Order: sequence, then structure tokens, then C-alpha cells
Amino acid sequence: MGGKANPPAGTPGAPRASSAPTPARAISGQEAASVLADYVKRNNAANKARSAKLLAGYEGGSSYTIDKASYASSRILHKTITYKPFGYTKPVFQAPAAGQKPWFLATVHWQRKPTTAKEPTYLLFARQGDGWRQVYAPDAFDGTTAKELPEISVDAAGLAKEVGPADGTGLMMSPADFAEKYASHLAGKGSAADKSLFAADNLTTSAAKTRVRMNPYASTTTKARPATRYPSYTLRTADGGALTFTTIERTIRYDVRPSPQRNYVLQKDSGFLRGKYYTYMEVTDLFQVAARIPPKKAEPDQVEVVASYSGLVASSGR
Repeated sequence: MGGKANPPAGTPGAPRASSAPTPARAISGQEAASVLADYVKRNNAANKARSAKLLAGYEGGSSYTIDKASYASSRILHKTITYKPFGYTKPVFQAPAAGQKPWFLATVHWQRKPTTAKEPTYLLFARQGDGWRQVYAPDAFDGTTAKELPEISVDAAGLAKEVGPADGTGLMMSPADFAEKYASHLAGKGSAADKSLFAADNLTTSAAKTRVRMNPYASTTTKARPATRYPSYTLRTADGGALTFTTIERTIRYDVRPSPQRNYVLQKDSGFLRGKYYTYMEVTDLFQVAARIPPKKAEPDQVEVVASYSGLVASSGR
């Protein structure tokens, strides 16, 4: 019998199939597009009715907490509203392996005809109970283009790589460390060395300016911490760094300073805090932040917050 005999299994010349199956995606591109379309439809219905019940059907996490509070405030400020529906365009989807808690990321541009936002929005969806829910929706800061956002790393199968909260492998800091240090930075605390880890961004710059502006009228006490009841999500980026999504809870108390002209503090555009407060005012906000954590290098680098979404969720005053 002619021809070369096949070597027996297990010898060096025998090719062996990989025993590790390709991980399943958390969701296919087609399915993700369907989830996004359903989200837009249900979001418009809930926004028009300002219905927390409808909202709960498609939002979760800190997104639900922020938007539920926004609905309640809006109903107090405005008995009726004229609502125009919105949508999203130019969607790009990234999904890690399915894992125990599937999730995926969509990068989109908000649109309400005839206007389309120049800056992208991140929409992060997580599988919860009976369906997908949007749990993060930070908008890129003004002037940021899609090309300027961190590029997500994907493998040959198109899968993004998820990074665990405590995993600082190859990173300047782990996602959990980022959340802790950034919360302190947002409150205007931390050492000079810790503050130098972060590039200037709209949130911390605005917070610092507000503290200076309010100082003549009230003493300010600020506390901020990672809101760990809302899970964080992180993907590896093409440069070896990471893009992380996390929620920070901040509480600010303003104690009005005694003065001959009777100082006061106020909160604009809030149905919860209406009017002027002559003794104290306390507000609690949730901040969703998306941040680029750079890879660990020999030369100095900084963490950059690239997008955010926030809202007042609790308040009191007298």
C-alpha cells in the first residue's frame, strides 16, 4: 500500500486539535443592535410619561437611580412637558465573553432631528433577570470625537477582554484603585502625588471652582466614595491600558456663614430643593465616569476621565 503512514496519536508529528473551545460572545452584533433599538423605543415612552415603572423595565444600576430622581424632580418643576423623541446613530458594539454576568458596550451618537451630537455617548448594557438593561450612559466631554476615545482591544474572534476590578496587571492602577483615588480627587482631597495621577477634567475642575465660589457664603464639607452597590465594568484597550466605567457617590453639605446681609444657598433647576436655604443645604449626587487607565510605563502618564453622566439623587435643607 503506497503513501506515507499517519503517525500514531500522541507522537510529535501528529497535529492535535485545541481542547479549549472559543468563548461565546456575551451578545452578537445583530442582537446588540436589537437591544439598542428596543432601548430607544422604551426610553422615549418612559421619558414622555416620566414613568419610573416604565424606566425600570430597561434601565438598572446607577442609571436607573439617577433617571428616576430626574423624573421625580421634573414632575415637580413642570406639570406638563412637550416631548420630542430621540434616537442614536453610528453605533459601534464591543462585547467580552459571556461569563457569569453578560454585558456589552455601545458607542453611539445622540440624535434628535435635525440635531446629531458631535460627541459620542457610551451605553453599557448588562443582562439582569428578565432582559438587558442600560446601566451606564456617560457622554464624552465637549469637543471629544470618537477617534479620541480609547480604542478597545479585540482578539481574532472579535471578543473584547474584560478586566476585573482588582486586576492591575500591566496598568498604572487597577480599576478599583482608580475608583478610590478619583472619588478622593473629586472631593478635593488626597495628596499632591495622588492628584498628579489624573489629567484635568470637567468634573474635578468644576467642583474645585464651586468650592472657591461658595466659600464666602458657606463652609463646605464634601465626602465622596465609590458607590460599590453599582458594579463597575472594564475593558482592555489596544494600547495595553483599560477603559473603566464606575459610579462615584458624592455628598456636599453647605453650612451658611453668619453675616449682616443674611447669606443663603440654593440649588438651581431642582424640584427637590426649591427656594433659598439660610441654615444649611445638603445634596447627594451620583457620577458615572468612564476613564482611560494607561498602561504601566517607565515615563509618567495620567489617568484621563473621558465621559460622565450625573444627577442629584437625595437632598435636604433648612
